[in-house]
Amino acid sequence: MKITVDALGLSCPEPVLKLKKVIGGAKDIELLVDSRSCVENCTRFAESKGFAVSVSGGRGQYVMTLKKK
Repeated sequence: MKITVDALGLSCPEPVLKLKKVIGGAKDIELLVDSRSCVENCTRFAESKGFAVSVSGGRGQYVMTLKKK
């Protein structure tokens, strides 16, 4: 089951903290963020927890797809 985390409008580190709350038991996560720095920080965190990360979108809204390796 995919978990969707809406972190639009939040500044770092808030998106990382929201992701941290759900990442423990999840295998498939969709994370919505609106800045490139949030994409970079959340990618580093997710990869450190064993997730593969893909990113789509741009111009103020990014959709990050995280899948457990």
